[in-house]
Amino acid sequence: MSKQKLTNKDLFNLSFRWTLYRSLVWNYEKMQAAGYLAVVGPTLDKFYKDDEAARLRAYDVESQFFNCETNLANIIFGMDIAVQEEFGEEGLEMAQAIKTSLMGPFSGIGDTLFSSVIAVIFGSIAVTTGLEGNYVGTLIWLVWMFFMPFVLRPWLCKLGYEQGLRLTTALSDQLAKLTKAGSILGLTVIGSMIASMVKVNFGTIKILGIEFNLQTQLLDAIMPKIGSVIVAALCYWFLGKFGMKSGRLIFVTMIFCILCSFLGILVV
Repeated sequence: MSKQKLTNKDLFNLSFRWTLYRSLVWNYEKMQAAGYLAVVGPTLDKFYKDDEAARLRAYDVESQFFNCETNLANIIFGMDIAVQEEFGEEGLEMAQAIKTSLMGPFSGIGDTLFSSVIAVIFGSIAVTTGLEGNYVGTLIWLVWMFFMPFVLRPWLCKLGYEQGLRLTTALSDQLAKLTKAGSILGLTVIGSMIASMVKVNFGTIKILGIEFNLQTQLLDAIMPKIGSVIVAALCYWFLGKFGMKSGRLIFVTMIFCILCSFLGILVV
């Protein structure tokens, strides 16, 4: 095996290939496995250029099942490459163990931080400012979208490569606390978005000849924005039930609201 140390440029290219190829030949059997192999393949060619059998075995190991959150996956293949650089073919089993043991926990952490918290925060800023005719929030969102592949992911890859196995033990407690805090923040932001952006107003009904406004005379007295909460809760409950997917739910909600508006149950 060639004892060639990777440069910062090599690590950046490794990370950027992940941005380009992570969903290459994605399938339900091995998910991101083909993309993972496409990412580490050129590096494996450098490591095992003098040992064809070891290179083929490394290819076989790196083509096994893999599925992880896009950003934190960079730490995993940084650690993977560091182990193989240090131990050669003997480190392949350790590298596979790293992938298998970390992709689940890192997915939970990454999905919470990047999908449920950061994406929601930047998205809500972009939507809110856009509704007011100010597109600064959209520009901030675009800056974040470019920051991830060109700054964040290369840095995470370098972190995994330099820290190796020490990273999982040194940061385990901090990551758990950060995930919990992120979950709380994400739920808070989502709750604020429901209250400020989901607008549901019930109309007026007639009871024994007396007009009764459901929104102002009943629901607002119980809890302002209760209609928004009910709609959001129902949408959350329906997801996954009766074959309901997010795209289908959007159309069902639109049709339901149009029908209720026609009947006077909902008003603008």
